[in-house]
Amino acid sequence: MRTPSFMRSDPDPVTVTLNLPVLDDAAAVMIYNFLCELVDRFDAHYGVQICRFYALQDAANSKPPPVTPPDDIPF
Repeated sequence: MRTPSFMRSDPDPVTVTLNLPVLDDAAAVMIYNFLCELVDRFDAHYGVQICRFYALQDAANSKPPPVTPPDDIPF
């Protein structure tokens, strides 16, 4: 299993080509509604975990620089 690109320091560029079929209007709307419902349910079930993950990532990336001891004056 590959590490997601947002977690790697040097993500490889990826190009994905999808050859989507021609759909009539009703089929396109049905698939669209299904995908929206899927995302809504996924978010309702895993949303707290996803927010927690990003909050921890932000906290890890925004740590302040180490404090220089007072006896180590740079000049």
